[in-house]
Amino acid sequence: MPVAKPFAGKVFHALLMECFAEQRRPTADEVDSVASKIWQDSHGSMTGQDWRDVARGSDAHRQMINAALMAFGSAPAEMHREIS
Repeated sequence: MPVAKPFAGKVFHALLMECFAEQRRPTADEVDSVASKIWQDSHGSMTGQDWRDVARGSDAHRQMINAALMAFGSAPAEMHREIS
């Protein structure tokens, strides 16, 4: 899987709008990218911890993945097993 890098505002929003416009669920990479952006904007900017350093399956990782899924309009339970 490619390394997730936080998106700048316009690209981040374009990704969300693309999924909405195409009426499709986001891919695992898209969810991870949005989770990365949410992490950077919330915890990462305060702690300096990069999203790639957040342990997969940890509470923090699950919370960011769930937040990203909610940003896409998906209920966390719908995709959590596919993404983690």
